[in-house]
Amino acid sequence: MVCQRQVFGLLIMVHLHTGLTQHAAESVCSPAADHHDMVASVIGEELLLQSNNTHFKELSLLQMAASEVVEEALTGPTCSSLKSCHSYKPGAPCQCNSDCSKHNNCCPDFAATCMTSQSHHHTPHGSSVQHHPTPLAGDASLHSPSKAPLLTFYVYRAQSDSNYPPYNTNAASLGGVLWYLHNEIVPYCHTTPRGGKFGFRRYFKTRIIRYKITMRATTPLYRKGMNFGVRMAFDAGKNTGAYGMTKGFESYGYFVGCNILGRGPYPTCPSAQGKKEGFCPMMYGEAAAWYSLPGQCPSHSFVSKSSSCKKQEPGGFCAGTPTGASDCTWNYEKAGEVNIDELVGITPRFKSHYAFCKQGCLEYVKFSAQGKKDVGKCGIHFWDHERDAAKNQWRIRKLDQAFKKKYPQLPTELGERDIVCDFKGWITGEFGSLPMPNAPL
Repeated sequence: MVCQRQVFGLLIMVHLHTGLTQHAAESVCSPAADHHDMVASVIGEELLLQSNNTHFKELSLLQMAASEVVEEALTGPTCSSLKSCHSYKPGAPCQCNSDCSKHNNCCPDFAATCMTSQSHHHTPHGSSVQHHPTPLAGDASLHSPSKAPLLTFYVYRAQSDSNYPPYNTNAASLGGVLWYLHNEIVPYCHTTPRGGKFGFRRYFKTRIIRYKITMRATTPLYRKGMNFGVRMAFDAGKNTGAYGMTKGFESYGYFVGCNILGRGPYPTCPSAQGKKEGFCPMMYGEAAAWYSLPGQCPSHSFVSKSSSCKKQEPGGFCAGTPTGASDCTWNYEKAGEVNIDELVGITPRFKSHYAFCKQGCLEYVKFSAQGKKDVGKCGIHFWDHERDAAKNQWRIRKLDQAFKKKYPQLPTELGERDIVCDFKGWITGEFGSLPMPNAPL
């Protein structure tokens, strides 16, 4: 019950519906919920799939509160919460000093938190040197600036009205974000695959945000002839998919990842999944790319990023010009946003997206049960004919023009045409193996 009260209090704090919070608290604190990662992901999924901007504030605030509450409630005290590295804490159920291993009572994060904090030493001249607390193996060049070129370009992200930084998220090119919306978001007037809330796009997507990304590859990656690594799939801030994903960060640092859609890891064409879901052959062609932007603690979801994990896995984001060291590969600036309803013509024609859905309208009919396929309903034709190459190029131009019109003071492009998604690790075998088309990257 202590666990349920703590987790329930966290969810009440972020203004979720009472029924949902009780369900989440019971799921998290059940006897079967004996693994921190799994427990935190339960909360993360409930929060991200079932809530919207009217129910919680920025995820950055949620992340800080949730990581502390969940860690304390589920695993008991930690070295991070006790703040007791290298000293005995009378009465504490676990310890964080050098003798804890002898008595078999070390807190669960002792190695990650306290051993990391010992990684300071003084040079013969007395100057303090701090080692990077990253779990990276082998190549010492990961901790030094690289000679890879500095790349600057725009990426785009479909997002709800909630505001949070793009750490541990995926972004896309113009064609890539349109493919995502076309294939996964706009054929629905409910927020989740299980139904969810009516009158909104899937996952409450309302806008397309543009970011200016500046990045530099690490030395080990650049030696392989690549500026980009494999594109990781981030769900609720956790790296949940890419072959060889652990080896990737350990061997090549916290790189920016990319993939041309259709060439894997997802989506891949031809493939059984592509045939089943109907996205092969790929639309938007070479213009469709996705990116991954690793931040702190990419191995855990937004609500379970403990302070010890953040120290151990610092991610690639850094302030200032990226150096190409493992923990300084990219940064970003927000460069505007476009409302999707305005882009496709739903507003001002309809009062709101809810009003549009309530009239039985749909942006794009993907399934025969919804009506005539491959077109929109109620006079909305932005997404018509997904296999029409000319229409897809028209959609790319329309989105690009919308940004240009709204932000005439900003550059219209930053060299995107000259920057190629050059990840070729599937072919070289550096990141594992995956059945892929023969066309080289």
